[in-house]
Amino acid sequence: MWSRYLALFIAASPLTSIVVADVIAPGNQTANIGSLTTWWHNTGEINYQTPVQHGNVRQSHLYSAWVKSSADSSQTYYNSFVYETIPRNGQGNIITPGDPSSVTTADDGVTIEAAVWITMAWTQFLYTSDAWVKISRHGNANVTAANVVIRPNNLGVKVTDDGQSNIYVFVPYNSAGLRFSVEFQDNLYTYRDSCAGPVCDFVQNWVPNGPYYVSGFTDNNAVMGTEPHDALMIFASPPPSSSANLVPDVKAPQTYVVYPGDVPVSALASASNTNVYFMPGVHEMTATQHLKLSSSVNWVYLAPGAYVKGAIQFTTSASSIKATGFGVLSGEKYVYQANTAQGYKNVGSNGDSLRIWSGYSTPGQQQTFTLTGVTTNSPPFNSIDFTGDLNSISISQWDYKQVGAYFGQTDGTTLYSGSNIHDVFYHSGDDTIKTYGSDITVRNVVVWKTKTAPIIQYGWQPRNIENILVDGVDVIHMHYSSNGSHPSIIGANQQYDVKETQTNTADTSQSLRNATFRNIRAQGIGGNLMRIVPLMNYENVLLENISLDQFSVRSNGIYQSELPSWTDGSGKAVSMSGFVINNFSVGGTRITQAANNYGPNAAGGLNIAPEYLANGRVVIK
Repeated sequence: MWSRYLALFIAASPLTSIVVADVIAPGNQTANIGSLTTWWHNTGEINYQTPVQHGNVRQSHLYSAWVKSSADSSQTYYNSFVYETIPRNGQGNIITPGDPSSVTTADDGVTIEAAVWITMAWTQFLYTSDAWVKISRHGNANVTAANVVIRPNNLGVKVTDDGQSNIYVFVPYNSAGLRFSVEFQDNLYTYRDSCAGPVCDFVQNWVPNGPYYVSGFTDNNAVMGTEPHDALMIFASPPPSSSANLVPDVKAPQTYVVYPGDVPVSALASASNTNVYFMPGVHEMTATQHLKLSSSVNWVYLAPGAYVKGAIQFTTSASSIKATGFGVLSGEKYVYQANTAQGYKNVGSNGDSLRIWSGYSTPGQQQTFTLTGVTTNSPPFNSIDFTGDLNSISISQWDYKQVGAYFGQTDGTTLYSGSNIHDVFYHSGDDTIKTYGSDITVRNVVVWKTKTAPIIQYGWQPRNIENILVDGVDVIHMHYSSNGSHPSIIGANQQYDVKETQTNTADTSQSLRNATFRNIRAQGIGGNLMRIVPLMNYENVLLENISLDQFSVRSNGIYQSELPSWTDGSGKAVSMSGFVINNFSVGGTRITQAANNYGPNAAGGLNIAPEYLANGRVVIK
């Protein structure tokens, strides 16, 4: 158990001290003062090893937080609850919900994370002016500003300390909110792999009886990423304006109010109300049920301080579907791939495995799913998917947060045609920004990527899509373990369930047109720029202003980008025109054709079909 804290006892950086006014509200007092709203859970359970008790919320074992508003004349720091999520939620890799004996060795995306007690904490508050967040770390006095890094580092967030083992994070007001990581440099974990070939996984030397243990690291165990062992995220959000129609009337007859306790799943399945309002407190479903709402319900609201354990499915044909509020929807009680057709057991199915948010898109009825404010924790599978007519559903998403995505296949949001997302945070264990439709806009996304799949994905099948803009992505961490699943910033995988060696699987009647991916920063060690299987024609595709700090290792090929030639079943080649890579850099070095540093064995690591480069169909400048 003491190995859990090894990273905390590394010597900290020299002290940098600035005195900050420090008036702490008595007890667990929260703010509701107009310029600041915080909340608390009296049933917080400090436990990073096992499932928490019924009615409890997992509370950070390491961090405490208080917030004050610059507009508050009292200069008081108010308590802000610090949540925590852990790999597998303490259940182990099991098949049957609630049965710890049903252990399986099947891959669930978690390798060493549970064994070495990786955690992710977060706190959230609402603010209308600049704020200060005071953070203390239990059991350790070496807490100084010099020991802290904020990611992304371009938000205007500043850190100081008081010389008394507390740090103070200045959070400037932003009308779109801010989502960032506070990282203590004496609390980092280095991920190393076991690669002797293209497919491998991480290894650890902490727990001798744990999985993937090695007694000591060698040169064959390359560093694949360095991240906080115990992450801490800060989510600062503006409250919704009264004119935004984002808070339903709790007293209106069309509103079904859900109070803390067990969720009335059967009642809500037949309710005639249009709105469902979860009050502050803990709401629980069992591990073998989820909330399938009646067709009349088109709006779910999670109040600040509402913590809902379960998953929510819409069935409405309303043109506007909404999930709003600043509560949490947590999948922590479910096993991996919870299969709704097989008793929510760990049995993978693209059709039946549970999504935390899901719905049915009515054929021929244009619908928009608005998702804002909420935090999704610990998805057991894809996070947000619709079925039905996928040509008539779009996603509108902002100030959304996804945490605890340690399982594999924990994707980001599926973006159908007409979708618009901005100012979100994704911790994702699979495809993250899924641009599967046309007329999509994505702006200002922060991504923490685990070991599987590209960050931006538009592959898995030929698609006829156009007018895609992804502008502004900060990848604050990624730790790819191997070369097995397109470890890329931008990717388009081969057809689903088809080997990548089948190079005649394109559909040349379909095209990707007018797509721009720009202003993307990947910090730290990463994979590569792109792995693209061109399953359709390409016309006017721009990759611009993309930087990657450092490739992982060259021996296993993760660094290498791929854009090969492809054909359809009759041998007709995919058409490629106007594919431009402009201002791509690795480690500060710009990669261009003119500098001749772009190739697979050069600084850029770009393995592009020679005929594309020779004919100017692909240009690197």
